[in-house]
Amino acid sequence: MFFTMERQAILLMSHFFNIDIEKKYNRLCKDLKDRPYDIFLLLNINEKSNLKELPLYIKSFIYDVSDLNSLGYTPIYETLLPGSCHFPVLKFYKEHPDYSFYWFIEYDVEFTAPWHVLTDAYVDNKTDYIVPYWAKYDRMSNGQWNWWKAENNCGYPIEQCLRAFHPICRYSNKALHTIDMFQLEGYSAHSEVIIPTCLFHAGLTLGMFKEGKNFVRYRPAFSPDELRRHHIYGELYHPVK
Repeated sequence: MFFTMERQAILLMSHFFNIDIEKKYNRLCKDLKDRPYDIFLLLNINEKSNLKELPLYIKSFIYDVSDLNSLGYTPIYETLLPGSCHFPVLKFYKEHPDYSFYWFIEYDVEFTAPWHVLTDAYVDNKTDYIVPYWAKYDRMSNGQWNWWKAENNCGYPIEQCLRAFHPICRYSNKALHTIDMFQLEGYSAHSEVIIPTCLFHAGLTLGMFKEGKNFVRYRPAFSPDELRRHHIYGELYHPVK
């Protein structure tokens, strides 16, 4: 049985805190004011974060390596990156299991409209896992991607695996419960493989943010100046640094 509360959590993830992160957090709060969202800064204190500078008004969920180890999962490496950036989300879920949906946003994702334009578009959408992009394994079109095989112990042959790109995504409560149970069984792989593969084979629903309406690229990074010059309303950009 899963919770069906209307409130949703939004997790802005960063490994540091500065004025830019504070502005991003404040913008989320402003854009989503009077809507049913609780906004948290998901902050890793293993890096050089000056917690003395963290304002008291910011809702934060602070974690370190011991918190992630307590989950009992098998990481692909003994570091958060690469491949285990979903562990903090699962840690948050296990301590705050009452939200219907959980949004995850990396610190270097930008949206060129008020954030409620994006969230409102999915308020009645019950899809369990929404990402900018996901696909099934295809030897010809994406078979050369390194993480299909590297450190992949997800319990399915490569031909039955999926991949997803999720610097921003939305999980249902049921999705995080399913991933948690799967990882506790000892399975492991890069997050972009294990999450969509696990959810797909468990019969949960996968979706994409308005196909063709979001702009994502891995390299080179967007600069804030470039973003302003090429501003297109309602687009997702990543990474912006």
